[in-house]
Amino acid sequence: MSLATLHNDARRLAIRLKQAPARMAAKLCGVDPALALRMHGWLTAPPQSAPVMPQAFTTGAEAACFALIRISVAKPAVFWGALLAFLSLPVLLALRWS
Repeated sequence: MSLATLHNDARRLAIRLKQAPARMAAKLCGVDPALALRMHGWLTAPPQSAPVMPQAFTTGAEAACFALIRISVAKPAVFWGALLAFLSLPVLLALRWS
């Protein structure tokens, strides 16, 4: 395995890790992952390139997905902490009632 291959693999992994919150929000809200990635791209783009929020981000499940992605961009610790708390709730309930 060459150094270029390792570099490309590491680059792809870094991109996937940056996109992980958008993909999780898409699954939680039932939104198309491509739309969630567009939301993430719009939020992380420089302000002058996309000044007006697209209408597709403002209604229904897309609005909830946009809110989750915005939290993950603005406050990543809150996003990951809430996700961990949400996933640990069934375990804590099972321990309490056993």
